[in-house]
Amino acid sequence: RVVEINLSELQPHVNGPFTPDLCNSIDQLAGEAKKNDWPLDVKVGLIGSCTNSSYEDMERAASIARQALDHGMKSKAAFTVTPGSEQIRATIARDGQAKVF
Repeated sequence: RVVEINLSELQPHVNGPFTPDLCNSIDQLAGEAKKNDWPLDVKVGLIGSCTNSSYEDMERAASIARQALDHGMKSKAAFTVTPGSEQIRATIARDGQAKVF
């Protein structure tokens, strides 16, 4: 079986707020926030957790952050980075991803 995914139609998603069980596409997030009386300003983002904390996940997040920085972008919100283990924390410190965050 072959599954084709048109990446130009794929929408970015965010988990939360308040729990990783909630997931909304970026284009629907504002409407969901208003409907559910969630905060409208993103003040803190979480990179990591038990479900998103592998070395590969941290490298992907660092790559996106590097691209933004290379284009002169600055974050308007704080980010908390929580690697899933001491080994991942030490590895991203060693390989430079931690400095990007």
